[in-house]
Amino acid sequence: MRRNAVLAAATALTCGAGLVLAAAPAEAAGWRNIGSPALNYNGSLDRVDFAAKGAGWAVGSSGSFFSPKATIARWDGKAWTAQTSPVGFTPTDVAAASAKRAWIVGYGWTGPLGLYWNGSKWAKVSYPLVGLPTQVAAGADGTAYSVAGIDSSAGGPSAVLRWTGSAWTDAKVPLPPSSSITAVDVKSKSDVWLAGTTSNGVSVTGIAMHYDGRSWKRLDLPGAMGVPAYQGVLHRIVANSPTNVYVVRVRQNAQIANALVHYNGKTWTTVPTPLNAAGIGLSSDGKGGVVMLPITSGTRSQYMHYNGKAWTTLNGPARTGTVQIGDLDWRPGTTGIAGAGTATQPQKKTPFLEYFS
Repeated sequence: MRRNAVLAAATALTCGAGLVLAAAPAEAAGWRNIGSPALNYNGSLDRVDFAAKGAGWAVGSSGSFFSPKATIARWDGKAWTAQTSPVGFTPTDVAAASAKRAWIVGYGWTGPLGLYWNGSKWAKVSYPLVGLPTQVAAGADGTAYSVAGIDSSAGGPSAVLRWTGSAWTDAKVPLPPSSSITAVDVKSKSDVWLAGTTSNGVSVTGIAMHYDGRSWKRLDLPGAMGVPAYQGVLHRIVANSPTNVYVVRVRQNAQIANALVHYNGKTWTTVPTPLNAAGIGLSSDGKGGVVMLPITSGTRSQYMHYNGKAWTTLNGPARTGTVQIGDLDWRPGTTGIAGAGTATQPQKKTPFLEYFS
């Protein structure tokens, strides 16, 4: 329903209202591990997306650099089951509109690649040679958009694509010159959000673009994003409604702070993240707030919940290895949040799903 595994991986390498974050996060008694034969492989689990209470997908990869294998797990409302990809590739994102419509984007040896779920099987579909697909998002009405880039984390060229019903095509967004779009969220054909940066050659600023079904409107985010050689990035955008939108700002090498940037329909405000944590993932909490994923390096995942007023930080279940959640998503119709991640040990990667309710 929303929505950068590549950006998140690159960055990693170089929920209780009214509580103030403590230095030591609390144990998350509400988080539980989800066991499934669909996760019995040596590899990663990078993205998860729900279309409804009984419809969702999680994707990752296994195999080797020279022989990548996409791993796909489907949630049918009762259990997670493994699905087979019609082609070997590395997924970077997944989005679902319903139990009968979903999309996966990624890359293989031949370049960008997309899959489409028609309710009964996955099929390869055309994806233009416009860069590395990083995100895909879909609304319940079947509207879907994807973003791709050459080096979008450094302000490189990017592309915004729209699903036509059979293929991905240029969405023809009227972006300002020297723009790099890095995040997308889709609610419907008349409610589409993009976030990224634009540069005048001297400084970099953040921008959002909103499509209301008739035209695109540019919204400038507050604060500097650095300079072209050392800039920050907007990793994710989550639109709870047209008057309640959150964007994750990550400093990278820029001399700025990590933050959430919030839009109330009229103005933007900057919300510092706890301990200046860098967010690599973001999801609605289903109640008007958001849950952010920070970069971690311990044996537990970490989730930072912002309810619109204050932060709370919780840890997931203890695991063996170094744990990093790659993505999270709210499960519509419930109070639950699902996280998809990987516990890394020498010579082994263990994919996992965990659920908070």
